Amino acid sequence: MTTEMYAAFVGAVVLLLTNLAGLAKVWTDNARTKADRLQTKEQRDQDSRELRDLILKHDFAICQLKDQQALTATCVDDLRDTCAALNTSVAKLDVNVANLADAIRGMRE
Repeated sequence: MTTEMYAAFVGAVVLLLTNLAGLAKVWTDNARTKADRLQTKEQRDQDSRELRDLILKHDFAICQLKDQQALTATCVDDLRDTCAALNTSVAKLDVNVANLADAIRGMRE
């Protein structure tokens, strides 16, 4: 083997080792990037699930509050009707008591 061939062989081996080291670095960087992306995806999916669950919880709470407000409005309407009927009855009772008082005064005289 001549010196030129030996130098070319050493150069080729060094080039091969350098390229293999570069390839290994690219593979590890690629694997690290994929792992980081997978971790980011899992975190993003978890955040999305938490937000969706929170939105559903708030949606149910809003529906419940709307139902309670409708029930309260119905109760208020019923109370208003009952108060109106009670006012009418009190007015009739007042008239009857006044008539009774007049009748009693008439009997005394």
